[in-house]
Amino acid sequence: MENIKTQKIYPYVGNIYESSRIGNFEHASPWKTAETAFNWINFEYPVYHGHVDWELTIVLDDCIVQKLNGEETLMTEGMACLVGPNDMHEFRYPNGVKNQYQGVCLLYRDRYMKKLLDLWSPDLYDRISNDRQPFYFTLSRSSIEKYTDILLSIQTFQNCNTPETEFQCNMVCSNILLKFLDHYRQGSNIPTTLKPFIQNINNPMITPEQLKEEQEKLPYSYSQLTRLFKKYMHCTITQYVNRAKLEYAKELLSTTDLSIIDITNELNFESPSYFHNLFKKHFGVTPASYRKT
Repeated sequence: MENIKTQKIYPYVGNIYESSRIGNFEHASPWKTAETAFNWINFEYPVYHGHVDWELTIVLDDCIVQKLNGEETLMTEGMACLVGPNDMHEFRYPNGVKNQYQGVCLLYRDRYMKKLLDLWSPDLYDRISNDRQPFYFTLSRSSIEKYTDILLSIQTFQNCNTPETEFQCNMVCSNILLKFLDHYRQGSNIPTTLKPFIQNINNPMITPEQLKEEQEKLPYSYSQLTRLFKKYMHCTITQYVNRAKLEYAKELLSTTDLSIIDITNELNFESPSYFHNLFKKHFGVTPASYRKT
């Protein structure tokens, strides 16, 4: 994975923070009367708020904690989430420590979203609108780079208020929405009893004892649980838990002076050597080397 300190910096358009509205067409590209638009974010927004339209947030760099409908989730690089008019959310830095978080918000007019969803199913708009369960999905690095390059190119136009830029923005927003719908359709098939487990173990601080407690809450044997988890999440439970821990470890290495041993203990890895080897396998560099870059 590319080192976050060498990634491109995404600008944000307009004085979004002082406007008190991140997902606001008044401060987005291509222009405020478009059916879709976007803006860049590089700060937390710790104000619990809602929207009249739809907002799809993608984490481009580092991580951020989103509180959505009362539930907190650490969103790491590549994660995305769709928020509708019936939802309430906010964004905060993990542990209150400013980091290198960057994201992009894709904005969809409510009427445009309904039109797109009606193409899939007449009742899909109502189902997604009324679904209060937070739904997260992950985009590949190649997809993110492709779409953000198009969005950046829109802003190179001296006048981005053109049919061409409107078409480009609609194309990006529609294509990413299709990726959300693919994941949503798969996620909607996840057994109801399994969804809270998936949500609760997406926690970088989780201990082996806490993980075992979460497993024991389920009406499955361990072998049944591992098969179901792999079927719906396309990875093992251990891989899923370790991904959250490693992304947060990267955050701690970038923004704190905690030692490798302290981070090992903080994130409940079994030993510093295990953390060292796992980090290197996942990111291609050791924790110590990553901190020096």
